[in-house]
Amino acid sequence: MASPQRQSRLYAVKSHIEGHILMLKEEINLFLDHPVGVAGHKSFISDIEDNISLLAEYKGMLDTIETEFNDAK
Repeated sequence: MASPQRQSRLYAVKSHIEGHILMLKEEINLFLDHPVGVAGHKSFISDIEDNISLLAEYKGMLDTIETEFNDAK
């Protein structure tokens, strides 16, 4: 049985990652709804690709937490 402190820390890590995921989804939607080109800045497509890459990374982290560190197995 996992200690309450472990569960609390695991919850904090998961919540932090979920916050990043929500932020990235909002940024992607913003880029899709309002593509803006700024001089000296990457294209909006590159920005979307970068954010999708990060989104996939964070989702992978959540999956790893669930499969490797979930004590409710």
